[in-house]
Amino acid sequence: MHTKKCLFIVFLILLILSPVVADMMYSPAWGYGLDLPEGFVLIEKNGNDAYMFEHSELPVSVIARAYPTSRYATPAKAMDGVMKSLSAEYENSELTWRNTPCVVTSFSMILNGAVESGWGTAVSLPENNGVLVLLSYTPDEYYDQLVQFVISCVDSVCTDRGSYYCAGPVTTFAFPEEAYENHTVTIADVDITIQLDSAAVEADEFVIEREYAVLLMYQESELWQEAWQRYYRQIFRNECARLEKAAFSIQNKLTRKLKGAEKIPQALLSWVQGMPYERELSSSDFTPVTSIFFGEGSDCDSRSMLVAILLYQMGYKTSIFISAEYAHALTGAVLDKPGAKITLGENTFLLGETTAPVDFGLVPKDMNNTEKWIGVDFNFF
Repeated sequence: MHTKKCLFIVFLILLILSPVVADMMYSPAWGYGLDLPEGFVLIEKNGNDAYMFEHSELPVSVIARAYPTSRYATPAKAMDGVMKSLSAEYENSELTWRNTPCVVTSFSMILNGAVESGWGTAVSLPENNGVLVLLSYTPDEYYDQLVQFVISCVDSVCTDRGSYYCAGPVTTFAFPEEAYENHTVTIADVDITIQLDSAAVEADEFVIEREYAVLLMYQESELWQEAWQRYYRQIFRNECARLEKAAFSIQNKLTRKLKGAEKIPQALLSWVQGMPYERELSSSDFTPVTSIFFGEGSDCDSRSMLVAILLYQMGYKTSIFISAEYAHALTGAVLDKPGAKITLGENTFLLGETTAPVDFGLVPKDMNNTEKWIGVDFNFF
């Protein structure tokens, strides 16, 4: 795993938005959250309903506006209303996200005499609480360079607990779920048939490369680690739900084979330790976890993410730990076993080394300084 450094400027924590983790914000009034890239500052607001942010380093703006259903009954009507009020040229695409209607929009408009282009989404809020319209845009002259950043902002929206653990609306629109295919993996000498969405690898690659493009816009900052953490959060979010069926099958088979679930974490760790070690040839140097099931080689951060996601889907609290100094990654899980541990928030995670045949809790002696590890916690809710 090569070092991924990122730049940043502090995201303003609003009085009316509660911080969930790092820079992920939550609106108690409307029930939505945003995990925007670092650097946005509030420049205008209207009560608890509307916020406008501008990035401190990049020419990117974000608008979040919530409407009651008495104003707009559907996301499509809400987006039409907003686009018309801005005199924008736009193209709506309707889809189902989180089992409710959703709209993804590309648009251009004129603000202060200049053309601005961007993307947006309109999503239903929990318990029929209303509709959120989220827009991100940049001057048209910068659009080609910043479109990945703009889309990352739109895809950062969460409307309930479960939505944080699945792909955002833009990724869902670009890569709708396709037919599930059967694959066989061997774990703890057990052949297990799992199901994976046939579009999963392509979708994973899209998100990984997009979020890595965002990181490259943030190099050489003293607060690079916050952006690095967000990079892995976005990968986890996109890949987590894609492995739900696989995790269920693996857990059922291994529970019977191992005569209990308590041995499953070590079985998964031993499984990835035996995989061929290969660096991903893409710019991000991160193998999609779904590709690992197809036999593609992987390195430490991809394997750590794979174990963390599978264990999370099995009911464990999980994390990964990354280190610029060690150029390495470890997986982490809340397990009642002795060994090397690091505390994040309210949880203490047992560390798992994914590239050498050792038990959970054992890490290389030359990498045991816990202060040199950065935790990426996936347990926000």
